[in-house]
Amino acid sequence: MSEAKSSNSIRQITVTLFDQHYQVPCAEEEQDLLLEAVGLLNQQLEVTRSRGKLLNRERAALMVAVNLAADLQRARQALEEREQELRLVEQRLQQLVDRTRGAE
Repeated sequence: MSEAKSSNSIRQITVTLFDQHYQVPCAEEEQDLLLEAVGLLNQQLEVTRSRGKLLNRERAALMVAVNLAADLQRARQALEEREQELRLVEQRLQQLVDRTRGAE
């Protein structure tokens, strides 16, 4: 699925989407992540295609992009909630430490 030509630490990766090949610049250390993302995108495009509606490539890609963006936003919101929970736990722990120090 990919060919890479080295140019410093940036590589040109050939990816295939909808049976078309695209050259994508990619940092060498992010190549695996990019290829996983392309795999996910291809999987979602295939799901969209298999639903039976005749969508042109652009519309199908747009629908997949919107769905993936929504997934990303949900993940960000969940991360923010977890970070807030951790801040609250940290505050509680700090209060306990402060009380313990005050009791000494």
